[in-house]
Amino acid sequence: MSDRSGAGLVELAVLQTLEALTAGRPRAHVSSARALAGIEERIGLGPRYGYELLADLARPWMIPIRTVSGLGNFGDRDFPQPSEPPYTVCRQSHVGQLILDAEARRLAPVPVGLINGTTYRGGTQPSLEPFRVLATLRRLLDHPRTTDADLLRAVGPPYSVTGCDITGDLDALFKGRRTVIRETGRVIITGVPVPELAADRPVPPGRRGWTGSSPRFDPPVHLIIESLPAQTSTADAAGAIADRAKARRWHASHPELARRTSLPITEVYDLSTHYQIRIGVVLEPGTDPTAARDQVAAIDGITLEHTLAFPAPLASMLRSWVDRHGLEDITASLDRLRDAIRRDRRRELRNR
Repeated sequence: MSDRSGAGLVELAVLQTLEALTAGRPRAHVSSARALAGIEERIGLGPRYGYELLADLARPWMIPIRTVSGLGNFGDRDFPQPSEPPYTVCRQSHVGQLILDAEARRLAPVPVGLINGTTYRGGTQPSLEPFRVLATLRRLLDHPRTTDADLLRAVGPPYSVTGCDITGDLDALFKGRRTVIRETGRVIITGVPVPELAADRPVPPGRRGWTGSSPRFDPPVHLIIESLPAQTSTADAAGAIADRAKARRWHASHPELARRTSLPITEVYDLSTHYQIRIGVVLEPGTDPTAARDQVAAIDGITLEHTLAFPAPLASMLRSWVDRHGLEDITASLDRLRDAIRRDRRRELRNR
C-alpha cells in the first residue's frame, strides 16, 4: 500500500483513471462503463472485476470513508448487485481527491489506509472510526509522550461501518496478534408486551417462522434488528430467522432439543428501506424477550466471526505514521481529510 495515503495500487489506478476522465470538470461524473474501460487500459483489470471494486469503493456499508462517489444503482443491502455499468456514473469522492493530491505531493500524507483498513476487500486489518483516528493523530502531534494506553482509549475499538457491535479479545488485537473478533447486528427489545401463554390458544405450526411482506403500517413487534454485518443482506437475515423458527417433524419426539435450537417466533417482517435496516420479529406468547434477543443475535449471519490482525501493535502504527510524516504539514492534511469526510457524507445524504 502507498505510504502517503495507505491506498492499494489497484485503488490508486481507479482514482487516477477517474481523475483523468474528469479533469477540469470538478463536479462531473463519468459513465461507469467508460471508467472501467480506462481502468482496463491503465492496469489490465477486466470490467467484471473492476466493476465490483468500483462499486465497493462507492458503497457506504462497505468502506468507512468512500473514495468513489457514485450515482445510480450500485446495489443496496437487499439486492447488492448493481445496475449494468452504462446505467451508473461515478467520480472520485472528496476523500479520493485528497488521496490523489497526497500521492502527487500537492498535499501532505493522509491516513486513509489506516482508517479504512483492508477488511472491506477481504484483508485482515480492521477499520477504525475516522474522526477518532484524526483526533488521536492530532493529539500525538501536540503531545508526543502520550502513553500507549491513552492512545488506544482515544482511537477506540475496530469500527463497524454498519453499526454492529464488536466483541472479542481487543487487547490481543491491539498488540498485533491474529484474533477472532465477532461482529454482531444490533437487536433491540421494543418494549411491546409479549402476551401471556394460553394453553387453549397454541400457535399454529404452519405460522411459526412465517416471513411477512412489508405491511402498509409498522406492525407491533417485540424485537427489531437495526444493523447487520456488511456481508449479510436483509433478505438473508430475515430468512435465517424464519428458518430457525419453523416447526420440524422431530420436534414432538425431542421437545428439549427443539426448545434449545428453534426460535420462539411467530412472524418476521422485513421493514427495511433502501438505506435503513429494520427487521421486525414477533415472539410467541410467554416468550422471554431477553432470551429471544440473545438467540436471534447468535444466528450465523447476524453474528459473523472474522480473524483480524493489525500488521503491528496499533499504538506503534499511530506513532510511526506521525514520525514518518512529521516533517510535512500533516496538521493541514488531517483538517482537510476531516472536512472531506463530512462533505462526502453530506453528498451521500443529498443523493438518497
